[in-house]
Amino acid sequence: MIVCNSNNFAVTRAQKTGGASLEIYFLESGLIDSDKDVYTLEGGFSTWKEFKEYSDANNNLKYSELPTNLHGYKSLKEAQKTYTQVVEEGLAPADMPWVGTIRHPVDWLASLYYYANVRRKLIAAENVKAHGKPSSVDQWHDIHISEPDPSWDLIFIEIPDNQAVIDSCKSQMSYYPDHAQLFNFENINEHAKSFIEAKGGTVKSNLNIRESDHDNTYYFNNLSADRQQKTLDMFAKDFAAWEKAYAVYN
Repeated sequence: MIVCNSNNFAVTRAQKTGGASLEIYFLESGLIDSDKDVYTLEGGFSTWKEFKEYSDANNNLKYSELPTNLHGYKSLKEAQKTYTQVVEEGLAPADMPWVGTIRHPVDWLASLYYYANVRRKLIAAENVKAHGKPSSVDQWHDIHISEPDPSWDLIFIEIPDNQAVIDSCKSQMSYYPDHAQLFNFENINEHAKSFIEAKGGTVKSNLNIRESDHDNTYYFNNLSADRQQKTLDMFAKDFAAWEKAYAVYN
């Protein structure tokens, strides 16, 4: 999250939309004045430069290699405040120009699926190392999370009121006001460069913070057509915002 009073804009980060890269674009741009502006990052780093140095030295924060203080909803909640939270906390006026990133809803869900599976495999491996076998919870996760259709049913039919599901599957547009200028995930670099340079800032290079080898092809090919359509229906506002942003460069 960034509130840039010195150049009159704010940035919020929806989960799994390239928000860490977007935030660093702005923090490196020369547009942020540390005396006038406010920003938050995950991990307890005192400055964004410390965060960037750590990222550069640690494989761009590849998820499977992250320490626990750099992943999960609790560690990210300060960095990923919603528009409503920022305004209610008095950090920015409601009508301030706003910027954020947006992702195709099924692609976004595929990313959540991927990271849930990376996490469950890491935990299962730790249990095998410590106890010689996976736990009963690991086995339950293997049944309910390892494939696209069962994982979709779990979060949207079986346990939609679970707090972890609510936190993880919050709609992307809940992070932004209706007047936000949004950058689609596929073209974050182009959008960021255009916005920053129009404000008088600079972009040094393309960024890929929180690097991932995630390929959504398997998820798209194995999530049933009706579940994909229901996803677009449930997140219709997100889809419309993504289409609008995508059309700028495609």
